[in-house]
Amino acid sequence: MSQEMVGLDGHRHDVKLAEIRRSGHFGERSLLRGDDASQVNVDAGPKGMCCLTFDFDTVKPLLEVVFKQDVGVAPSIHCDIREWCQNKEKGWLRRVSAPVSLSCTELELLESSATRARVDSDLSDLSDAGGQRSHLLDIELSRLTKVCLLGKGAYGVVNLVEDPATQKRYALKSCSKGHVKRQFAQRQVCWERELLSMVDSPFVVRLHRTFKDAQHVYFLLEAALGGSLLEVLHLRQDVLVEDSPRGSSVAFYVACITAALEHLHERRIVHRDVKPENALLDCRGYAKLCDMGFARFVLGKTNTLVGTPDYMAPEVIDVPHFHDTSADWWSLGVLAFELLAGQTPFEDEGISDLSGRLLAIRRSQETGRLCFPFHFPKTCKDFVSKLLLKLPDRLGAAGGARDIRDHTMWKSMRFDFQAFSSRQMASPFVPTCPAEYFACGTEMLCDGSASSGSSFGTQVSHTSKRANSLFQSYVEDGTGWDKDF
Repeated sequence: MSQEMVGLDGHRHDVKLAEIRRSGHFGERSLLRGDDASQVNVDAGPKGMCCLTFDFDTVKPLLEVVFKQDVGVAPSIHCDIREWCQNKEKGWLRRVSAPVSLSCTELELLESSATRARVDSDLSDLSDAGGQRSHLLDIELSRLTKVCLLGKGAYGVVNLVEDPATQKRYALKSCSKGHVKRQFAQRQVCWERELLSMVDSPFVVRLHRTFKDAQHVYFLLEAALGGSLLEVLHLRQDVLVEDSPRGSSVAFYVACITAALEHLHERRIVHRDVKPENALLDCRGYAKLCDMGFARFVLGKTNTLVGTPDYMAPEVIDVPHFHDTSADWWSLGVLAFELLAGQTPFEDEGISDLSGRLLAIRRSQETGRLCFPFHFPKTCKDFVSKLLLKLPDRLGAAGGARDIRDHTMWKSMRFDFQAFSSRQMASPFVPTCPAEYFACGTEMLCDGSASSGSSFGTQVSHTSKRANSLFQSYVEDGTGWDKDF
């Protein structure tokens, strides 16, 4: 990187300012100063180089934070940009009387946990002066007591736990480090933590904090105890078919998932596993999207073949699998069809083999025909059909959630988005939580005895080794993959 300067001889010369290596960056100073063009030249050399570029609209929210307290002071070409930001923040802290803090939304465009950790560290003084993100908790693992088992995940169990100090309850997902390593899923688990830390929406299950011990990493999550949409589909079909106007119950749940996806997509996150079992109901009956195990932060497109076959979009299945957030709108269409029809729209030809089943579903998609049962609401047919179109014609592909909400289906149902967004709308039904969810905080040991108030940091961790079939003993491998938990 060089800049043209006038030398003592009166002639212009290119003066080398820095050598940019892999993972280096340039152009941020021009954006910070508001220049129309960069004041430096970057020579890519004879072999050229590949760059990941960010347009101004992408970094603007972060720059607004940088200039929140003082406009007009910009870094020089010769200063270190990180050091400049640190010094500027320290200067702000001395000058302002009101507390300053960075919200989750203001940091949402940072693309990696390493970058987020660096910025959080650089601005730690400000975090001490101001408030914390509302959904993050200062709580120790040893303080939590187990209430009951909620279920099993891919890498461990999910328990309902209670903080005795506040009597508040949470879902604690434990992942066996040994099992995670055996499945080569370290990056996936770390990505899930990273992405959940970027999310703060009433329509997405919130992450309150993470923990780790010698054998597990833990996610302390918001507890949505009303079951899932899969249970509504199979156990409470009356909610879906006896509504008035017909389809209004499904429209409510679709609105919840749409709001969740809008929040994720604004943060460049594609979920990639939207399905009924990943939509949990809270105590008021509102749906919350959960399970970020397949989610990714995407700038442009990604090309991983991942998802649940029945809900995977054609572009995800087709080689080379390039897809973006539009794939989530297809999955939403499949979910809506299933809730309204009682079955998914595409045939798997009865094939049990996973790859064969995926290809069969893709053949069914290619026919372009949707077989709506006789009881399928007419007002919903066009909506679902447009969600299940190939790109670029798919509803939501161009305008995102705005396109979804602008569809005529909502107007025909007189759906009140204002009441919905403020959570003043009544849900189709209020779920009843099982009695064990209201039990006292105790931990049942393997021999059947109850240890009242047992903590997850002590004997519970050891008993879960024997009880959890997914447990694999872990020996520290020195990679530090779990250091951020």
